[in-house]
Amino acid sequence: MAKKKKEVCPYCGKSFVYLSRHKCKVKERIEGSEESDKSESERRIERIEEWKRDYSRNLKKDEKNILDTIKKHKKIYFKDLMEISGKNRNELDNIIDILSLQSKIKVSRELVDASWTKNISYIEEIDLDIKEVEVDKSDKNFIIEMFSYQPCLVCPFANKCNETNMDNLNPHHCIWLTEWIHSLMKGEKYIVNFDEIESKSEE
Repeated sequence: MAKKKKEVCPYCGKSFVYLSRHKCKVKERIEGSEESDKSESERRIERIEEWKRDYSRNLKKDEKNILDTIKKHKKIYFKDLMEISGKNRNELDNIIDILSLQSKIKVSRELVDASWTKNISYIEEIDLDIKEVEVDKSDKNFIIEMFSYQPCLVCPFANKCNETNMDNLNPHHCIWLTEWIHSLMKGEKYIVNFDEIESKSEE
């Protein structure tokens, strides 16, 4: 029986019968130096691209299984989920990160038995009935129509409005914003006449 031909490692130059089993230290140093040569911004961009891929990709089988377990319990502690799933801490942490990134679950930290742990909650999916709205773009007010005459869009005092004001020019106690919300709840259209309000304030 002919002997298997040895293969040469392109990094260290040594020959091996099974090159795939060879853990080359030279290769590790070269690849490690390439990684260290990257700037912080390059590494940040790579992380962002990885997050984007994880955000939009389909869940893998083990990720779906973990999600099903969380859905069944509604709320579950990380240590309990680790015991049920049989996953080690690192594996489960990675899966939880993916599910949280895709807004499948909500993760909060709680102090339990004098130690911090993750409390994982399933986020219920909501079916929305979306209706198409025909918009007449020839009407100069079509944007206001789309947003149900939200007063902030046309408010002449918007540049003065902030949370530190004690008068009406504060979003927390704006009478026009409050009236608009009440009108929406009643299914009514609310239109505020800012021209009249401005003329009165100048008197």
